[in-house]
Amino acid sequence: MEQPDVSAALLRIAGDGFAEDLRKRLLQLAEQTDDEAYASRLRLVASGRRPLRTLLADPQWQRAFSDRVPVPEEPVALGEEQRRALDEAVERARRQIVPPSPDQAAADAADVKRRAHLTADAVRQDQLNGWTHVYDTDDGTESSPRSDR
Repeated sequence: MEQPDVSAALLRIAGDGFAEDLRKRLLQLAEQTDDEAYASRLRLVASGRRPLRTLLADPQWQRAFSDRVPVPEEPVALGEEQRRALDEAVERARRQIVPPSPDQAAADAADVKRRAHLTADAVRQDQLNGWTHVYDTDDGTESSPRSDR
């Protein structure tokens, strides 16, 4: 089964089920949109044939999620109990993370660089076509936007 192309570093942190959960959510979002070009991009990301980070530059993604994450004007004040619980959760997470070896860190850095280039290329291509190109997600070939909508 094809899954999003998630870095090994993220999988180490997020756990084994992360990629499959992400795939399911992206396919669900693709089914919910009427924008065929956006749906095709989501499906390509879900299958691992398009970099995950391209979604951060995607205008449809930004519109869908920008208003969902409120940015408070001032930091939220936490009560003593909430602060203690947060500190404990951070400490538990810190104990679970195993620092990578120097070889693993070098491999992670090379992977980040590779993904950055792929992302930049994909975003540049979509910016040139105004984010309207519909990709054929069945066999990896491209098709023109449909005119019947």
